[in-house]
Amino acid sequence: MTPRQINRLLPSLTSPTLRAWQARCIETALQRLSDQQPHFLCQATPGAGKMLMAAVLTEELILNGSIDHVIYLGPTSAVVERARETFSQILGRPMQGRLGDVGIALTYQALSFRLEELKQLCRQGRVLLVWDESHHAAGATACAAKNAYTSSAATGANQWGLALLALERDVRFTLALSGTPWRTDGSCLPMLRYLAPSHEVATTSEQAVPTLTSADSDRLALIPDFTYTLRDAIQDDVCRTPQIYLIDNDDIRLVAEQQAQRETLYYQSIPALLRHPGVHYAALLRHPGPQQHLLDISCQRLRQLQEKDPTAAGLVVASNISHAEDIADCLKQMGQTVCLVTSQTEGAHARLEAFRYGHTSWVVSVNMVSEGIDIPRLQVCCYLSHVRTEQYFRQVLGRIIRRRHAQDDACYFYALNESTLRHYAYRLFDDLPDEHAAIQLDPFSYPTVPAPNVYPANDSIGSNDPGTSGEHPTIDMHGAPHAQAPMSECVSFSEGVREITLDLANDVAFSNAFLARLVSL
Repeated sequence: MTPRQINRLLPSLTSPTLRAWQARCIETALQRLSDQQPHFLCQATPGAGKMLMAAVLTEELILNGSIDHVIYLGPTSAVVERARETFSQILGRPMQGRLGDVGIALTYQALSFRLEELKQLCRQGRVLLVWDESHHAAGATACAAKNAYTSSAATGANQWGLALLALERDVRFTLALSGTPWRTDGSCLPMLRYLAPSHEVATTSEQAVPTLTSADSDRLALIPDFTYTLRDAIQDDVCRTPQIYLIDNDDIRLVAEQQAQRETLYYQSIPALLRHPGVHYAALLRHPGPQQHLLDISCQRLRQLQEKDPTAAGLVVASNISHAEDIADCLKQMGQTVCLVTSQTEGAHARLEAFRYGHTSWVVSVNMVSEGIDIPRLQVCCYLSHVRTEQYFRQVLGRIIRRRHAQDDACYFYALNESTLRHYAYRLFDDLPDEHAAIQLDPFSYPTVPAPNVYPANDSIGSNDPGTSGEHPTIDMHGAPHAQAPMSECVSFSEGVREITLDLANDVAFSNAFLARLVSL
């Protein structure tokens, strides 16, 4: 056994210090990992520090003689490069996969191309496989599982899941890391344990696949080996308390042409507007009214934070590359410094690294800063993405919740008041300390534009819409007038024989008084 040189529970000038939860997780993994239980899942909230924990656990396993090498897998090149740096720093040896290196770090995409090479490495020594952001890999769907493993048990598995299952045969241990260990397509994650309705543990690997009926497929519960929630992280001062502002408007006018006749409809909220079959969320995100207001209040918040911490920064998540470019131009016109990073940006990873340690105020991206990216100075997020899954919502929120010091105890997330996003915001309560699990809506005394008569048939707002019932008062926030700039896309739909076409920029108008519905956590 190699003698220990550093106690990572003690503060050090040359080595990262473990947090209490990381030490507990490592101790749990050391106790559980064995030839009988070779797989371990750490479910820790985004921003908690899973990668450092994984690197130190790897060090422990090497020191006690359990493994010789480590293979790290991540979803993107930026995440993999960050992992390579962390593991190399902790282990004191490179992670480039060369002779004498302690291991290798790869993207999931590269795994299939180097599978045989990695299997050969595993046969020559004892290997720990660390698969980060494990929700990217799909294993078998529960209803496809059979008594014994056959090719049909992989039904529902994606390419990355199949490659992991192939590599699993030759590794000694696996460590899965995720803050959101579930998949929106309903498939299971490979190699992990699930609790079936009969309370028997199901393992989605080649070694143990239970008999399940199709009725069981939607009722399996994942069994993490260690869980560290957002509630825990806030109590431990590891993560900031997120404050989510959902932007709405109670005076919306829509003008539509139907069989050469113009019809004007009025709506008292964005969720009500989105019930109109000709209005789609993706197009609404590019409407100059809501988009500009979201950017305005996000910049205002960031300026307030920068008065105390000049290095504080913000993230804008766009729907696509052209949208990101438009947002970057808009921010520049507002006098903001901007770093635009997309898959088409030359030297994107180098630009991200420069942003991480620089003083640029905003980074604008589509997917490159959605998960696994560690930029603690990010404290504000303006969410203009069309993606509305809980996994993506939480991953993006995780980019702004990492604490740096005692004074940055809050982060700010701005999005449109869309029903699905509102539902996800309320579900965060399940992971938060009781003292933060409350709705706090403080009124501001800004003037609003008087609303015209509302047509109930087109604005069926009920108690399910926060901010429109007596239980959820609203905040009036005055917004600047917005010019109705042309949009490139129009929305068309047919309803029976009736054809309606909407150009949202010209056919939908918002009042100057937007509302911010604060979900205070």
